[in-house]
Formats: sequence, C-alpha cells, structure tokens
Amino acid sequence: MTRPRWRARTVVLIAVGAAFAAGSWLTAAAVLSPRTEKMEVGGVRVDGSYTPSATADDLDLPFYPGAKVQDSFVYRVTAPGDRRVLYYASAILSSPDSPDKVAAHYHDVLPGHPKAETLEGEDGERLVLAVSQGDEVKTVTITAADGGSRIELIRTTKPTVPPKPFRPRGKERVT
Repeated sequence: MTRPRWRARTVVLIAVGAAFAAGSWLTAAAVLSPRTEKMEVGGVRVDGSYTPSATADDLDLPFYPGAKVQDSFVYRVTAPGDRRVLYYASAILSSPDSPDKVAAHYHDVLPGHPKAETLEGEDGERLVLAVSQGDEVKTVTITAADGGSRIELIRTTKPTVPPKPFRPRGKERVT
C-alpha cells in the first residue's frame, strides 16, 4: 500500500470513529441548552461551553445547498488564556439529492478534493470524505435516507492537555 493511500485510510478511520462519537453527542445534545461549565483537566481548571446549534462557520465546512439542518451543536473546552483544549462541532443535514451527488459536491469544495471512501457497515453503505490539517480533522459522512441523503458534518481538533500554570516552589532569597 502506498503511503498516501495509507494516510487516506487512516483519516477515514478517524472520521468514522468521530461519526459514531457524534451520534452519542447528538443524542445528548437534543436535551441540553447553551451552557458553560468549569472543570479540571490534568490538574488545570478549564471552561467547557456547549451551544445547541452550529453554523457553517463553526464547522468551517459549507452546508450542502438546499439541505435542511436536522441537528447541530458546538462543544469547546478552553484553558486559561483562551487556549484551546478541545473543539468539536457537528451538524446533521438532510437533502433530497442522492449520496453520490452530495459526495461529488463535497469533493469539489473541500481542500485537496478528497475522493469519497465507501464503507460498509451493519446499517448499510456510507460515503466518507475527510480532510486533515494540522491538529484538525473535518469529515463529511453521507448515507442514503428517505429517498435522499443524510449528511453529517464534523469538525474536531486533537485534544490537548493544558499546561499547568507555573507556581514557584517556595520563597527564594535574592542577594
């Protein structure tokens, strides 16, 4: 297997994992309202914020023309100094267009023009397009639904552990 093909498959596998995680989040998102909460990650206080709707700007992915938004949300975790720890945005769209037509559109508009990978699962076939840039992955997952398409858009970042704030160990004498 050539190296570029290996990378493409790795990105697709990450995308599929993110899609399944998004399903869990979307189920919970339906009952949540906008909120911010304080928590601790690796001994550092962080802020988590949840918004029950996401825009194309939040996803940094265009919504498919004419598609209807079925569900969406944004979840952010930031450390002091507004440093990003985690970013996850998702939107579920529906369109009367076929999965192949939707995949062709995203092939044309995504950076690098990725080809759709076809994955088979218990619930049928899905087309997945993925783009990875730096610590960020964007995926478009398309399945046939109701004579058209169900489109799932995800933008996520690699989680990072925030650095612990510097605290002197004790008083030092300066002479």
